[in-house]
Amino acid sequence: MKNSILLIPFFCVQLLIGQKKANGKIYIEHPAIEVVNQFNEAYISGDVEKIKELVSEDVKIRTLRDRKSRDINWLLGTSNYLSKNIENLDIKHYGGAYPDVMEYDQDNVLDVNTYEWMTGYDKNTGLDINMPRHATYRFNDKRDKIVWIWINDDQSLWDKNWEAYETKENGVIYKDHPLVTKVRLLYQAYKTMDLDKIRSHYTENTRFYDVMNAEINEFNSLDEEMEQIKGLMNDFEIVNIRESGYPDALDYDGDGAVVISWADWTMKNKKSGKTATIKQHLQQWFNEDGEIVREDYYFNPAQLPD
Repeated sequence: MKNSILLIPFFCVQLLIGQKKANGKIYIEHPAIEVVNQFNEAYISGDVEKIKELVSEDVKIRTLRDRKSRDINWLLGTSNYLSKNIENLDIKHYGGAYPDVMEYDQDNVLDVNTYEWMTGYDKNTGLDINMPRHATYRFNDKRDKIVWIWINDDQSLWDKNWEAYETKENGVIYKDHPLVTKVRLLYQAYKTMDLDKIRSHYTENTRFYDVMNAEINEFNSLDEEMEQIKGLMNDFEIVNIRESGYPDALDYDGDGAVVISWADWTMKNKKSGKTATIKQHLQQWFNEDGEIVREDYYFNPAQLPD
């Protein structure tokens, strides 16, 4: 009985193996790949006559946003637009990826699957067109023309580029605003050199970014920032903070707002008694509750007095 039980999994495995059935072949080299390469070259260069040679008259195209297929007129139109408006337009194989040619026996179908990267920039908007692009090209029975194209790329980036052609508001800029008042009160707290008072203007989760002296996206926590300020105050005295121009409150459509400000900070070296004025630019990011959740500042230590 034990031996019979052990034989059951063996026979199940053999049964599963026996159920495998091939439905075609995969090629790493195939004449259809050259047709696709020629098509891509013609597509990005706007060579509409060459495109017509390589696709059938009733070619169908679908992108991620399409429920119905597009026709050859869409294909020629987009090629014409891209070649005239996207500078340095190129479609290359992505990294170490290469096309796969899938030849299916059951339906007598041949597809070329490509894994590509599209690059360039729109000369009208300046926006980078830099995206992965997976495309499938289906061939006719003679394997000499493309009859179907499925294009998967970054539709959000295309939308962003089309929107960049418009002049569109994204909120309101205020010269005077309750958030501007909060920033001015923060400046007043710094003048006192009272760390507890300064700290009270932030939340425990506020992040700080020293644009000139930190790595990209390297933020300080509130505790780290207060320690850094404490070290600075051990050696220097804040004599005065004076607005340069005036702060702007940018109330964006959607969540939150930003106050950008410019100020002259007069600092005194406690040992030497020398003073110097440092130009500062700050950006305070506020949540919907009017709390500072992020602060970016431009600080050049070389301007501190010796």
